[in-house]
Amino acid sequence: MLASRRSILVIVLIGLALRIAAALLLPDQSAQWDDARAYRVIGHGFWTTGRFVSFLYMPLYPLIAGITEARWPSLLFDIGLSSALIWLTYELAMAVFADTAAALLAALGVAVYPQFIVFAVLGLTEPLFMTLFVGAYVCWYRGQFVAAAVLATLSILTRPAIDLLAPILVVYFALVIHRLPFGGAVRQFAVYALVYGALMAPWWLHNYNTYGTFVRLNLAGGENFYAGNNPMNKTGGGIRELDFSTQQFDATYKNPVERNSALSKAGLDYVKQDPRAFVERAWIKFIRFWRLWPYFDQYAKPLYIAMYMVTYVPIFILTLVYLAFWGIREFWRIAPLLAFGGYLTLVNVVFVTSLRYRLPLEPFMIVFAAAALVRLARRWPAGNALLARLGLAGA
Repeated sequence: MLASRRSILVIVLIGLALRIAAALLLPDQSAQWDDARAYRVIGHGFWTTGRFVSFLYMPLYPLIAGITEARWPSLLFDIGLSSALIWLTYELAMAVFADTAAALLAALGVAVYPQFIVFAVLGLTEPLFMTLFVGAYVCWYRGQFVAAAVLATLSILTRPAIDLLAPILVVYFALVIHRLPFGGAVRQFAVYALVYGALMAPWWLHNYNTYGTFVRLNLAGGENFYAGNNPMNKTGGGIRELDFSTQQFDATYKNPVERNSALSKAGLDYVKQDPRAFVERAWIKFIRFWRLWPYFDQYAKPLYIAMYMVTYVPIFILTLVYLAFWGIREFWRIAPLLAFGGYLTLVNVVFVTSLRYRLPLEPFMIVFAAAALVRLARRWPAGNALLARLGLAGA
């Protein structure tokens, strides 16, 4: 146990060093991302006026990013979160598989994974969101339902990706993973509801004071649905003025709530008018979501393709190997991880998609890939000998 703790500490420090190096070597990447600039502007505006100037974003990350106008404090915060994700991935693998070798390999995978290193220095929500929701999964697997509720709700306040899934996960973990009686599951659901309500209440109050009506999350749902379901969209992406345009709605609806409703209705009307196009585009989105390298020409270059082939593709293949050989046998144990994968895929197929939106799935894929690689290694003497030299033969 002590040796594994030393090992995970070394791996976290390696990941931290790589992220700091990326921050020093790469120019300020936030200038290339509209969202990164928006988070800082929105957050700074809130700390100045007490109001969010945009209705498209959840509040937690802008609040953090807007505390200071300087780049480095926010950058160091993101780097720290991305480094914490390394340790949390180790804990998640241990909670799921109780296999030290697989857990350390998964942590090392997260530490050196180029996409995680790059996203740690972009000024986007991914480091905060992934750290919070992976932490929630660790707590759920360990039966720490209150801590899981806090982390899950904070992740929703960052990005609402698991808002509908989280209550289902609470019940599943209670009944299936921890085998609580029905009454115990109801109590854990009630605990989650209370924590969710308490942490979301300030955001609800802010929205009511701003819009004069109850807004549970944000007012981006209508725009995102319309962006993925309109005559302009041929690629499945969500680039403004390329895949969709809201100019007509912006001119007609000055009330953000009415605008959101109108965009939702327009997207739904388009789906009803041409359901075949919706199905065809859903397939395009599915392929794009699971694409092995980036879609856009500026990223689909030999260097980026090679990076994905060396990093993501082996993880993808090993994940499939794990699911093929052990997935059915261990289905009930890994079902919460698979549920998030299926849920996130469905959301992207219905709305808009991007490789960026797949990133939160990749810690789970790395856990599966690490488990598969270690188990395959144990089938051959050379693999067992290597694990023995690393002190992990019986881990």
